Amino acid sequence: MLRASKFVFLALPVLCLLFAPLASANSVSFDLTANKRGVLGSVGTVQVTDSGTNQVTVTITMNAGFSVKLNGGQIGFNGPTASLMASGLTADGMTGLNFQHFKDNQNVSQFGTFAYDFTNVKGQPGGVVSSNQVTLTLTGTGLNASQFTGFVVHFCTASGSNCGPSTGFASSRPPTSVVPEPGTMTLLGSGLIGLAGLARRKFRK
Repeated sequence: MLRASKFVFLALPVLCLLFAPLASANSVSFDLTANKRGVLGSVGTVQVTDSGTNQVTVTITMNAGFSVKLNGGQIGFNGPTASLMASGLTADGMTGLNFQHFKDNQNVSQFGTFAYDFTNVKGQPGGVVSSNQVTLTLTGTGLNASQFTGFVVHFCTASGSNCGPSTGFASSRPPTSVVPEPGTMTLLGSGLIGLAGLARRKFRK
C-alpha cells in the first residue's frame, strides 16, 4: 500500500505537465502568401526567434524565383507595442548594412497600415539591389517572438542580387507554426522516462 502511494505521489507532477499548457513559444513562422502579382502560393517565409532578453532575430527567406528588395524596399510588421530598434542587418551574408528610414503606422500598398516599417537598405556593394535572405535583430522592452502577428515584405520577381523585372508586396497570414520552448519538452520527456522506470520496477517485484 505504501509503495503504491509513493508511486502515485511521484506520478502526479508528470500528469500535471501533460495537461498543463506549454510555455510561450520561442519561435513563430509566417508564410508570405498574399500578393498582387498573381503569384500562387508562397513567395517566402519570415521566422521570428527569441534570441536574448528583450530581443528577437527575424529571418526572411525567399523561395526560388523571388528575393527581398533592398534599395527602396520595405519590411513592415505588426504585433509588438514597445519602441523597437533594428541592428545586425545582413543580406545573403553581407554585413555592415543599415535601414535608412523607420516609419510607424505606415500604409503599405493594398495591405493596410503596419505599426513598424523599416525601409531602404543601404551599404551593400554596387549593383546589389536584392537578396535571397535577410536577417536582422530587433530589441525592445519585453519583446518576444509570440507578440508578432503579421509581416509585409517588398519583393522582387527574381532570385539573387539584381532584383528582376518587377516588384511587389507580399503579406503573411497569422503565425503558421509555434515551436515550444526546449526546456518544457525536456522536462516533460524526463518526467515520462522517470515514470516508466518506476512502473517497470514496480511490476518486476
